[in-house]
Amino acid sequence: MSKKYQIFFLIVLILLIAVAGFFLYQRHQPASEENEIFSLPEGVILTENQQIKFDDAKNSLKANPNDHLALIAIAQVKYQVQDLDGAEKVYLMALEIQPTNTLILNNLGDIYNQQKEYENAEKMYLKIIEVNPNWRNAYRELKTLYRFHLKEKYPQIEGFLLKAIEDNKKVFGEAPVDFYSMLAVYYKDTSQKEKAIPYYEKVLELDPNNEGAKIDLEELKKLK
Repeated sequence: MSKKYQIFFLIVLILLIAVAGFFLYQRHQPASEENEIFSLPEGVILTENQQIKFDDAKNSLKANPNDHLALIAIAQVKYQVQDLDGAEKVYLMALEIQPTNTLILNNLGDIYNQQKEYENAEKMYLKIIEVNPNWRNAYRELKTLYRFHLKEKYPQIEGFLLKAIEDNKKVFGEAPVDFYSMLAVYYKDTSQKEKAIPYYEKVLELDPNNEGAKIDLEELKKLK
């Protein structure tokens, strides 16, 4: 056989090996991903309700791999058994299918908080505010995040809350009391007494039985 044909057959052989390897990789990829979704930490024993939820979700995913509700159910069970890394991975899979789902974003934010990945938690809460600006828990979590962990960003919460209040007034005529309360506490935290007092008064106008607001307001008025 001439050298020319030897080179030709060598190239063909290499291509055949590469193609076979590719298909073998593709064949094992879904199984690998499936194992990652359905695996649990060694020694974990699910409760009866958790097992039913897990099995139902597993069956749903085998019928439809893009069933985001089933992925959420799997992630919730993983979270309940403290498999935070596993829950995070499954929630991220669900997020690829539903990139603006508030529940997924919120639960990822919670996981990142627990893992002390504060920048990632911040991204989740900011995304919620972008797509669902009336989700009050996102503002609470972001305020706490900025107050205790990303402290240099704490002043940014003022702008988020002021915008939320104004947007709600335009649409509904009034904003939920929670927004006023968070803003009042922000001003109190940052020693802006003159700004804090009107917002505490607004809180009590909307929620006269708010004892915490009454105490804070009395203390602020005593300050010189």
